[in-house]
Amino acid sequence: DFRLISATTRSPEEIPPAIRSRCLEIFFKPLLPEDICVIVKNAVNKIGFEIDDLSISTIKKYATNGREAVNIIQMAAGLATRESRKRIEARDVEWVINSGQYTPRPERKVNTKPQVGLVNGLAVYGPNMGILLEIEATAIKTEKGQGNLLVTGVVEEEEMGGSAHRLKRKGTARGSVDNVMTVIRKYLGIDSRDYDIHLNFPGGVPLDGPSAGVAIAVSIYSAINNLPVDNYVAMTGELSIRGYVKPVGGVIPKIEAAKRAGAKTVIIPKENWLDSFKTYDLKIIAVDRIEEVIEHVIFARKAEMRNKTVSV
Repeated sequence: DFRLISATTRSPEEIPPAIRSRCLEIFFKPLLPEDICVIVKNAVNKIGFEIDDLSISTIKKYATNGREAVNIIQMAAGLATRESRKRIEARDVEWVINSGQYTPRPERKVNTKPQVGLVNGLAVYGPNMGILLEIEATAIKTEKGQGNLLVTGVVEEEEMGGSAHRLKRKGTARGSVDNVMTVIRKYLGIDSRDYDIHLNFPGGVPLDGPSAGVAIAVSIYSAINNLPVDNYVAMTGELSIRGYVKPVGGVIPKIEAAKRAGAKTVIIPKENWLDSFKTYDLKIIAVDRIEEVIEHVIFARKAEMRNKTVSV
């Protein structure tokens, strides 16, 4: 009898099921920009160089893991050595990043003011990393029943797998939008077929379709009614065609991403609630229905709810 311990950077889906079924899986926390900063400083100290704060900020903006951060430092130190310098400058780091075609981390902040049709959704990408996802919508009144729906910014198909074989799976975001349109007509009292609706997911961020259902519904509802959405609220949750908010995955990294982005409140499905959320230093609201979400994020509805409470 023995224990075999192994580590991999592969995603779980890429590991053969026969092997994975016999493993106890332990997932490590992804590195945040603050962690990259510590790695950079240690790497610079080991090679006896100095580095300025601007260079460190640039590296932690582009490096997503320790190996990338160290590689950038080593290349930048080589450039400095060629000029007989012992200090890594921002121009050295920028040259390495441009030559290596690094892409910046998809980090976003909440908007500074509420806007109509703009909602803070939440998604998960890569090794269980949460991210704030902007969802925006516009609605223009048309002749009765002549409206159209346009969805842009969604990846319809993605490849999965290693070098030996690749699988393609269809995106689920469009199906989530169809669910939203049904709910808006039946439960929110709006015939969306009377509007030209444009729904957009800016930034090219990978989208977990089902978990964006609640945010999509709020965005379209806001656009049709011309009502601003609370810019300090982020949300996640799948929306069923009966108006229920269904549980989703990755809630904890999503909450952490909302906090980093500056959100003060996060709305999650009731079935995802954990008692440990009470200790978080931001407000977490668990909901069961889409109507509850609307009351918490649309300013006009929030005012109505407060007035009802006072009158009672």
